[in-house]
Amino acid sequence: MKLKEGIYENLITDRLSDDIRQTEDAGFVCKTEDIDVAESAKLLADFLAETIRKKLEDKEVSVEDKIELTNQILESADIEDGQMLVEAPRLLSAVVNSQREAELRATNKALVRPLSGFRVSNLFTGGQSGLSIGTEIVRDIASADQICIIVSFLRMSGIRMMLDQLRDFCKTEGHSLRIITTTYCGVTEAKAVEQLSQLPNTEIRISYNTRIERLHAKSYIFVRNSGFSTAYIGSSNLSHSAQTDGLEWNIRVTNVENPHIIKSAIATFERYWNSENFEDFRLGGIEKFKKELSLQRGNGRSLALDLFTRYQVLPHQKMILDKLQVEREENGLFRNLVVAATGTGKTVVSAFDYKRFRRQNPQHDRLLFVVHREEILKQSLRTFRSVLGDANFGELWVGNYRPEDSLEHLFVSVATFNSNIDIFRQQGFDYYDYIIIDEAHHAAASSYRIIVNEFKPKVLLGLTATPERMDGKSLLPDFGGKISAEIRLPQALDEGLLTPFQYLCISDPLDISGKELWANGKYILSKLTDRLCNYERVGLIISKLREYLPDETKCHALCFCSDRRHATFMAEQFVKYGLRAAALTSETNKEERVRVNRALANGDINYLCVVDIFNEGVDIPEVDTVLFLRPTDSLTVFLQQLGRGLRLSEGKDFLTVLDFVAQVNRQYDFTSRFRALCVRKDRSVEDQVAKGFTLLPHGCSIFMERKAKNYILQNIHGAIYNSRRLVSELMAYDSVPTLSQFVNNCGQDIRLIYKGGKCWTSLKADAGKCAAVDVDEVSKRLAKGMGKLVHINSANFIHFIRKYLNNGCRVVIDASLDDREKAANDQFTVMLYYALFQERIGKLGYANIYEALHLVERYPLFKQEMIEMMDYLQENLDFKTYPMDAGISAGLELYGCYTKEEIFALFGRQTADKKMQGAASGAFSIEEKNVELFFVTLNKSEKDFSPTTQYNDYFISENRFHWQSQNSMSHTNNGARYVNQPSNGRRFILFVREDKKDGFGNTCPYYCMGLVDYVKSHGNFPMNIEWQLEKPAIAKFIKAV
Repeated sequence: MKLKEGIYENLITDRLSDDIRQTEDAGFVCKTEDIDVAESAKLLADFLAETIRKKLEDKEVSVEDKIELTNQILESADIEDGQMLVEAPRLLSAVVNSQREAELRATNKALVRPLSGFRVSNLFTGGQSGLSIGTEIVRDIASADQICIIVSFLRMSGIRMMLDQLRDFCKTEGHSLRIITTTYCGVTEAKAVEQLSQLPNTEIRISYNTRIERLHAKSYIFVRNSGFSTAYIGSSNLSHSAQTDGLEWNIRVTNVENPHIIKSAIATFERYWNSENFEDFRLGGIEKFKKELSLQRGNGRSLALDLFTRYQVLPHQKMILDKLQVEREENGLFRNLVVAATGTGKTVVSAFDYKRFRRQNPQHDRLLFVVHREEILKQSLRTFRSVLGDANFGELWVGNYRPEDSLEHLFVSVATFNSNIDIFRQQGFDYYDYIIIDEAHHAAASSYRIIVNEFKPKVLLGLTATPERMDGKSLLPDFGGKISAEIRLPQALDEGLLTPFQYLCISDPLDISGKELWANGKYILSKLTDRLCNYERVGLIISKLREYLPDETKCHALCFCSDRRHATFMAEQFVKYGLRAAALTSETNKEERVRVNRALANGDINYLCVVDIFNEGVDIPEVDTVLFLRPTDSLTVFLQQLGRGLRLSEGKDFLTVLDFVAQVNRQYDFTSRFRALCVRKDRSVEDQVAKGFTLLPHGCSIFMERKAKNYILQNIHGAIYNSRRLVSELMAYDSVPTLSQFVNNCGQDIRLIYKGGKCWTSLKADAGKCAAVDVDEVSKRLAKGMGKLVHINSANFIHFIRKYLNNGCRVVIDASLDDREKAANDQFTVMLYYALFQERIGKLGYANIYEALHLVERYPLFKQEMIEMMDYLQENLDFKTYPMDAGISAGLELYGCYTKEEIFALFGRQTADKKMQGAASGAFSIEEKNVELFFVTLNKSEKDFSPTTQYNDYFISENRFHWQSQNSMSHTNNGARYVNQPSNGRRFILFVREDKKDGFGNTCPYYCMGLVDYVKSHGNFPMNIEWQLEKPAIAKFIKAV
């Protein structure tokens, strides 16, 4: 049979194979692909179930014969006897205690069961569609053990329908009712929340932070210890109309039919429940709830200096704090620059960083916070008071505000600082222990230069959205020559700190690819503007505004132009087409600049044409549209320009970006632009463009018109970094750069250099920057081994390798070391040996491990590469690692990054004479220490998404982890050792990685998350266990809610 044209996802049977041949004979192409390993079990099981179901549906066959056939199939698959069907034709329908059974008999009642049953999923469409979702939820309540409800709005009309059933449910010992809701829009009724909060065994969490977290989910989850859990997911809030006659669509999902959806719903609820964004109702009680509702309904909030805001450290902010700590404690850099888009919480980060500093230096915590605008100072003081929990902290010195008590914790404007410089000099340049310069790109001003050049604080922290000063010079020399930490846009977008974007790449036929327009790696602006000031192109821009914007006359648009002439031209053209527009350049006077900014914010003009947003002072949260009317050469400038439209603002749900993509110069870099918008930097940008961007932050999208997509793909394909391009770029250097210099200058991941078994030495040799290494067995192993060092993140291991290199590639046994340090060095020695030589000493013929490692001295180019790599790794540490209990392993460190071989070396399972063979997965026991290691890969699939496995293992919060055991484990066999941890004293260590392979084809190493303790579990074959981490997980593994 010839197949119909379309999309398929079928396993290939004999019959389908014949169909494929017929279809291809008819001139069609039948495309096939490999089965995803992570999804294979589900795919094959579904195929088997469907095939057998058709066989069992034969009406001529009795139920007994169908059961016999089922048992025959199970037996042929070598299924254990316990899974055979024994009693026919009966179903187990319930298990009740004797008191409950007596009650049912006395009242002549039956157990309440949902009419939909527990096996088949069902769609409820509301109105007159038949079965009411409200009455079915009431029936589900009767048989649940736990109920989890998450709704945007709770109203008395909805509560009344099920309050009696909830009372009966909640008074039963062991039951729990958990509810998540929000004050968003002020719709939830306080009385409804108050009544529910008075039920026993009931907890309620509230989302008060509605500016960031706009809770819109509606789900009712009924967890049953029997395994027959159900969940309603759809559009119904807890109100009468939503539950009865409203045209609401909801699907009731069963664990039997869709276990992965139930698992996903429970996992997501648990993440919300454990997020600090959802506050325990009991903390503020009904008084706080009513107050927050009133604020929502009034759409206003007091900004008094004594008003506290509840701040939590978001994952991306925790990463910044970790980075600042490692820069100071491991690299000795105390002048730190943090770069982040406006609105991503730089001030919050600085407040938490100061809080940590203050805790460590209680007697030396004098603070100076300097910025150029009064409103920023007020907001910053409010933030610090909230984070520190001290309503009396700090003094303002700006405008009409003057310090009343002291200057110890001072928030001062740069103008006030400058006019009172004698007072600050009189105090002494070392008076302040911690100085923060906000908007640090203003540091060109003489008043700022005094702080940077003359003051001597213990910590100088610069906060900015751009690493360039206002005079065009780099800020980096003022801060140790580097950016200490950077908040990436995708992280801030994922965590709700910025408005999501809809990015539209518009096909622009303009050809600006000519060499005459390009010089020194960028466009010649005057020549570019000659091409861009094009009336035909203006017509295209206007038509696309009309096509893609809801109303092109009511937007707040920033239009980025190449120079002043282009900005003026575009503003004039917009006006000619009947649009309200203006141009703003660095030459615009201050009064006009303020007026135009206010006009765009208020909607008096709709299009503001600009060139340099920082010199022009453009900071308008209301901007909801960005037009890129020119190619932007600098990635930094592109992100700054995009960031100006991502500010959160009342009534702005997303930012629309129109990027007019012309035929650009082949050296123009699209790749870094789109990579910077994706949450995974190691994935192929070309694949993302071709497949439709699966790795963007939540709520964001990129759409490309066909020709624009072709332009971009051609550019990206021609600009792909491969060995040939790396060699070409290295050849362009006049002198030989260090590994760090080359990686930083080319802007690529260091793993690219080591892709495919290559190394820095071989790259330099290919570029003619060093002599070729003589090829022998040792050099081949060392070339391969260089890349096996790239993942190291332990400062102790790095120091050990540096010491080894400095001692002529000899491992020197230092008599001054204590027993733990000696044992750790022994483990480091084994780890280093296997990284460089890959095989046990006996197989390679070495007398001992020290002899092998000393061979590196004979290969100075590899030795130099190791020196440069250790410098790079030290400079790029993301967080500190901490030694764990020496009784577990002397060299193992909390948050350390290790290959599985290195972990086995740290536990003595891999030695110089013995290499671990085979793949140890899941759990691995170290019996002599009563320790068990968990090896967890979060993303089981080779693809970006796996619906059936994504919630097997996951972080519920930074302190909780959900783990699924091997399929053989239950509460009554070896799995009991997990539950009995308090009595058996067993210690469990969690090692986690995101993926099996990274974007460069390397096997991903694991991060040590430390010791975990048993909390609770459910299910058998496999068991689902919740663990409590003794220390918070690494921030990059935590998803913000």
